[in-house]
Amino acid sequence: MVLPETTGAATDPAPWFGSPRRGIGAAPALCRYRTAAAWGGALLTAVPAPLLVGLTSATGSAPVTLGLAGLALTTLALQVRRLRSAARVVTRHRDNLARLASPAVARLVAETDPVTLRAGWEQEATVLFADIRDFTHLCETVSPGDVAAFLTEFRRRAAAAIEAAGGLVDKFVGDEVMAVFGVPQAAYDDTDRALAAARSLAAAMLVWTRERGRAGLPPVRIGIGLHRGPVFVGAIGADRVEFTAVGDTVNVARRLEQMTRTTACDCIVSEAVVRDATSCEARIVAVQPVRGARAVLRLFAIALAT
Repeated sequence: MVLPETTGAATDPAPWFGSPRRGIGAAPALCRYRTAAAWGGALLTAVPAPLLVGLTSATGSAPVTLGLAGLALTTLALQVRRLRSAARVVTRHRDNLARLASPAVARLVAETDPVTLRAGWEQEATVLFADIRDFTHLCETVSPGDVAAFLTEFRRRAAAAIEAAGGLVDKFVGDEVMAVFGVPQAAYDDTDRALAAARSLAAAMLVWTRERGRAGLPPVRIGIGLHRGPVFVGAIGADRVEFTAVGDTVNVARRLEQMTRTTACDCIVSEAVVRDATSCEARIVAVQPVRGARAVLRLFAIALAT
């Protein structure tokens, strides 16, 4: 069989693969094409979707109209995707913060301007301190892991009682909890809600004691102190900051809680709390100076859960 003669065009591989001379010249062209495509993609991303939709309505060619409409939808989809991604990041950061602080504090920190948080502000508030009685004795015969589990259960129950009454859990320190009522905004019933939280907290400890009793475990008793007055609220610290309330009112509330250890009552409140409460059945237990207070105070006992 005689094969037909092949032409130079058929045998020369240059038209298919490019000659060395053409290959050198094609590389810059390819780079210019990729650069133009990248700039075009960035431009389409920056162009607002309504502008692209307007361009589609202004053109008379159906293929061009469909093409621009597709670009507009693609751009809009990319923008929605970026917004969703940013929202997920914000939500994740807020959830992480909520694991280290109470949800109310996490929400307040996330929604308040950092400058305002740093500057802080002063306002009236009712402060509650609660502490477990004989906590050291309870921990003497159990392992550190059991102590951690005990504190976790106490904090869960305490936070639930305080937050249900509209209080702000300021901090937990060991077996002690501090809560503030009236932060970030004061209300007319701050003291009433603080007293309700104290009763709910005592009732929660009573239920927990019954549960522990069925397992042969010792009871859980708490002492509670309440005081009302001006506090400074803000983010305090240098490199590591803490959102908290400080001041003489906070110190007195903690001293009143500590005084329950040497008196025959589980909750001691100041006269400022009794005066501000709508209704409060209290009996006077002492008229004396309190360490940290600038004056002699009349102290009252409040009946809690029985």
